[in-house]
Amino acid sequence: MEFKAKVRILSHKGHGVVDHPDGRVFFAKRTWPGDEGTFSIEDKAKSYAEASVVQLDILSDQRVEVECAHQEICGGCPWMIVNYAEQVRAKEQRVSFLLDKNNIPVLHRFPLIEAREKLGYRNRAQFKTDGKKIGYMSEGSHNLAAIDDCLILNDKMKSLFQTLKSSLPKKEWEPTGKHLWNFLEVDDGQKAQEVTANKRRPFRQGNSAQNESMKAWLHEVIKDISPDAPVMEAFCGSGNLTEVFVSRAFKNILAAEVRGSALEELRSKKLAGVKVFEIDMNSKGVWKQLARQQKSTKVLVVDPPREGLEERAEIFQHLPDLESIIYISCEPTTWSRDIKDFQTQGWSVESLTPLDMFPQTPHIELLTILKRS
Repeated sequence: MEFKAKVRILSHKGHGVVDHPDGRVFFAKRTWPGDEGTFSIEDKAKSYAEASVVQLDILSDQRVEVECAHQEICGGCPWMIVNYAEQVRAKEQRVSFLLDKNNIPVLHRFPLIEAREKLGYRNRAQFKTDGKKIGYMSEGSHNLAAIDDCLILNDKMKSLFQTLKSSLPKKEWEPTGKHLWNFLEVDDGQKAQEVTANKRRPFRQGNSAQNESMKAWLHEVIKDISPDAPVMEAFCGSGNLTEVFVSRAFKNILAAEVRGSALEELRSKKLAGVKVFEIDMNSKGVWKQLARQQKSTKVLVVDPPREGLEERAEIFQHLPDLESIIYISCEPTTWSRDIKDFQTQGWSVESLTPLDMFPQTPHIELLTILKRS
């Protein structure tokens, strides 16, 4: 079923919003406010389902020529269709909408930290391969989108990708059973011969320059906190943020993470004043166990995955001495859910700074300081 419409706004996920003549609302990927044309939906589609673009007759004046030859089949950089200034504006608007919708007041709201590099910034990636082709998973599907190059990879990653591509066909990378492909988790610290199918690498932020911006932000916000204050860092990974506290001479840091290669890497650093504690942050009773290790915690640092703080109800029961919470989030939806729960416990957002970790995408990081109201 086809209909004519104009994209009026972006959804919270960064898709264009179009209105059907009968009042239903649909989302159209890789469109922008101002685009007009013909869209298609399934006959019995319900409101807020996806609409496919049949043809765009009028294009937004914010659009630019897409440099990537694979943008249509890959879909990993959906905002490459518009200029970077417009991307920044849209991300700022997304944050404002999130705060208004969830009634989250912010004492100090700071401008988004823009990316230094708009292309060529990515230091890690997860490629997909069937042993004959290599690329990414096509957006919204389980299909392998084979590519020849990727503009967002940094120079080392581009070189590594070409080496992996030139090694094909490769029988040991062929999928088995019902699998359509295997994954290759790769970063710019590897050599091609070290890449193994279906093997996870320790997590690291995917944009080195913006990671340094995030660490600089943290370095600044903790400068007035006494280095004697006990710090608890949940989801510490391999110590990316832990190192900032060590550089500020904090003496009592409990770094918690689930067992894995990231924790092994953190232990190998032997950071002064850091006690490493192995625990699943999403397990029941996690805060009670952490409190046994350091009940006098003054500063809580959390940098969870997209799921946010799944176990958060007992934080304040078991950590009664908390004075500051530093919450770094990669998913605004779960961030707002968690912050609203913190508000009910008497905490409020003292400062919020968005950061653009991944240009050409709707992704946004939220750097947050919370204090007792």
